[in-house]
Amino acid sequence: MSGVVQARPRAGDVAESARLETRARLERVLGARIRLGTCSPDSDPSEPGWATAEGWRIGADLSGDQLQAAAELAARVLAADGEIRSLCAEVLERYEEAALVHRLSEMLASVLGEDAIAELLLADASQVLGASAGEVWLRRGGELCRVAAFPDPTAPSSEPGPDLVAAASGGQAVLREAKEGTEAAITVPLPSPDGEPLGLLVLRGRAGGRSYRTGESKLLTTVASLASSFIRNDRLASKARQADARKREDEIARQVHRGLLPREDPRVPGLEISGGFRAAENVGGDYYGYVSMPDGSLGLAMADVSGHGVGAALYMAAAKGAIQSEARRVLAPSELLRRTNELLVTDFSEGDVFATAVFLRFHADARRLDACNGGHNPPLLFRAGGEVERLARGGPALGVLRGMTYMEESFTLAPGDLLVVYTDGVVEARNERRELFGIERVIEAVRGCAGGSALGVRERILGSLAEHTGALPPGDDVTLVVVRVTGDAAAEGAR
Repeated sequence: MSGVVQARPRAGDVAESARLETRARLERVLGARIRLGTCSPDSDPSEPGWATAEGWRIGADLSGDQLQAAAELAARVLAADGEIRSLCAEVLERYEEAALVHRLSEMLASVLGEDAIAELLLADASQVLGASAGEVWLRRGGELCRVAAFPDPTAPSSEPGPDLVAAASGGQAVLREAKEGTEAAITVPLPSPDGEPLGLLVLRGRAGGRSYRTGESKLLTTVASLASSFIRNDRLASKARQADARKREDEIARQVHRGLLPREDPRVPGLEISGGFRAAENVGGDYYGYVSMPDGSLGLAMADVSGHGVGAALYMAAAKGAIQSEARRVLAPSELLRRTNELLVTDFSEGDVFATAVFLRFHADARRLDACNGGHNPPLLFRAGGEVERLARGGPALGVLRGMTYMEESFTLAPGDLLVVYTDGVVEARNERRELFGIERVIEAVRGCAGGSALGVRERILGSLAEHTGALPPGDDVTLVVVRVTGDAAAEGAR
């Protein structure tokens, strides 16, 4: 029920059928023929054979008192009949409204997508209330967007009018009465828990030029609340599906990534090698690996592909394949990176992806090192005497432009020298004060572990990094390889 109090019907509002039924009942009660009509300005209340009551006139062959009593009885019966009929009409209307809400509840539960919910809401509300046009607007990205329209869904969308702006800002329904040259309209907000309407339902025009009533406004408010709940649930379900998809994608990326990394470090006379990788929450494109080259030297490659997730893992797989393929054909790191760049540039540029990379070639005697850096963080060469050299010479990142040239540099190695190769996840890790871990902390950690094994140095760096970041999760993958030059390679090989 709408809660609207029904006014007592006037004599002129009672239907002719009710008048005839009442007259027949009175004739049976009084046992006399009566004449029943409404009072008019010309009616004479003192006219013989007639009596009046509550706007009714009754004529019969009765005495004065009986006639007046009959007139009052007829007035009461007709008034009660009018009230009953009015209440029946109200009950029927409320039944139709309740049926609309029930029907919408069942139908909305069977559709997916907020646009489909909006279309269903508009179609049913327009049909029940007899609207000639209507729209549903939803808030997306802070702006109101029209997502459904009746009767022409393809009609161009205009800017939200003053009624929409008022309903959206005030959170209350806005009614516009039908006037000459202006059609009736009602704008009802779709509420949301945060107070800002999720959207708006608009109905315009009605058959016969009627206006929308307060009871109909309440009905539409109820229906709009119902639709809003379904839309919010649909959005939550969509977010849950996206989260599940991202979770599955991350797991696939981790599996691909793990399959591309070396299972163990190589054993090379004259060198002690310890490499490792720690994944961030969102798997990135870090890679490191070892290659046995044609002349017996060892290649160490490290790369960092831009991006995260499955895409980065797949691009990283392409980079690994290109580097390892070229490492079996050429010896010079500079030529290797040049060829790798040419292989990757087409696929990488189309995907707006690039990769930084460094390739190090340890000669078979473990006393010479050739290095080329393709836009990567410079590896650090710690000399046994305490000096630190940065291996920065090379060229640009891979996969950006064709025709790039790369330069390399060579180093003589001695027992006690130590090489640290890393990705930006190490030096760019931040603490709670947003301070970077930085190169200096890497150097400090290595010097604090002077004379230690390659594994010991690697763990010392990672421990220092963990102390720096504290409880914060890593923002990027951490990849680190430490190579320590040991004794004479030939002697170790003989043993």
